[in-house]
Amino acid sequence: MYTAAFSRAKSKFTPIIDNQLPLLAALLLEAAIRHFSLHSQSTAVYWLIWLQLLLESAPLLLAHYVSCRYAGSNNGKAALIWVAGFLAYPVLLFSLADAVPSFAGWSLFSGQGWLLLLCGSAGYGLSRALARRSATARSQLFSKLFSLDAVLLLLMLIWAVLWAGIFASTEDPVRNQPIKAVINSESVIVNFGMFLMYLWQFLLIGSTVLLLCWVNRYWLICKLLARTGVFAYVAGCLISIIVLTPLLASLVLALPMNIAEFTFLPSQDHNIFASDNYRFCFVVLLLSAPVILAFERQQQETALAEVAQRHSATELQLLQQQVNPHFLFNTLNNLYALTLANSAQAPNMVMQLANLLRYTVYDGQAPRVTLAQEVQYLQDFLALQSIRSADKCQLSLTWPEHAERWQIAPLLLIIVLENAFKHGVEPSQSGCHVVLKLTVEHGWLHMHCSNSVPDGLNKSTAGVGLDNLRRRLSLLYAGKHHFSTTRQAGNWCVELTLELEPC
Repeated sequence: MYTAAFSRAKSKFTPIIDNQLPLLAALLLEAAIRHFSLHSQSTAVYWLIWLQLLLESAPLLLAHYVSCRYAGSNNGKAALIWVAGFLAYPVLLFSLADAVPSFAGWSLFSGQGWLLLLCGSAGYGLSRALARRSATARSQLFSKLFSLDAVLLLLMLIWAVLWAGIFASTEDPVRNQPIKAVINSESVIVNFGMFLMYLWQFLLIGSTVLLLCWVNRYWLICKLLARTGVFAYVAGCLISIIVLTPLLASLVLALPMNIAEFTFLPSQDHNIFASDNYRFCFVVLLLSAPVILAFERQQQETALAEVAQRHSATELQLLQQQVNPHFLFNTLNNLYALTLANSAQAPNMVMQLANLLRYTVYDGQAPRVTLAQEVQYLQDFLALQSIRSADKCQLSLTWPEHAERWQIAPLLLIIVLENAFKHGVEPSQSGCHVVLKLTVEHGWLHMHCSNSVPDGLNKSTAGVGLDNLRRRLSLLYAGKHHFSTTRQAGNWCVELTLELEPC
């Protein structure tokens, strides 16, 4: 019982945590910057700052969560909620701070914190969009832009710009250590030449750290660890630390902003062979290794997933080809019976069959079609079946509203309906019925189909068609559907629920 309750709680709160994680990281970073600016060493002060930032930013976190919930099903509402949280609410806070000095003295919400939260929300939305995209040229370009190397370069650039802005905002920053981590935009503009001078030097310092990460990734991990083993990797790390530390330290030591009393080496002196410099190099290799290994594993899993996806696509195509001939033969048998009887309905049936085949050959081969197209296909199928069954079969039909707003994999629902006619209507010698109900609620399609089963017909198994459907659902809607079949009181019932995609 406790395990089931824990599983339910985990499944409920895990999506919330995943959604809020980027914004919580942004708040922690803002709290760390403010704590550093106070030159405080109190843990309690740090967490009080973070809690106040969390309290003031709660509407933004809520807007981010709710807008993500509505994204896809109601993009207009999602955009409105996001704008209210990330634009209207900050404007309200800033206006209140200008009008009430006491509130301005208490509030910790700033433009810097707002930008960090904005980046966190935008990054989360972009990552979700990339995850839903197919492997097109544009999505591959986005993947390259957000590769590990690109992210490290971006972080290094942001770090260099921030520190250049802080130094340009402080008078003689090298000699006035420690300094406040505050950027004065007016000072940066006035001292823009000084800002550029600090920027290229911090870029050079960041490049030395980036070089260590690349050596760790492309030589130590991809070459030594992958091909030779752990012992060779450890030996390569030792060689890298011993050789690269004095070389990179000499490069940093040559920067103009170093002074006699202070340098930007980890040792903060002029000794390129100081133990702190070697220790810093070791820490960079140590911390970057798990990140690189995790990224390499993700790349391998992505490659394996692409292979599995291609295999699944081939299997789906084969399964879909199993559906089409069965339906075609049934319809041709109906047409044959009408032509033997010289029925005036035969020409109409030919036209209906042409429409169905056109959908099967063209639209039915697409990855997704609108639910409205699939519903029209079902209606054409029923029109054909009603010609042959005449007054024998009583139909009860319910169709979904706004079906054009949703997408679904083609030729799924027809299997259920075709199964009802094959095993319920065709063998029946007297009156029979088929009940079909299709509804859409909150982006989920609910399909109920029940048909009478003639007396004496042993219908205890679902048949090949429904087994085919089960396999296709497991490939197309893994974890996003529920399918069940039951026989009760002379009726065969099929229940299908699956998550639709918005158009």
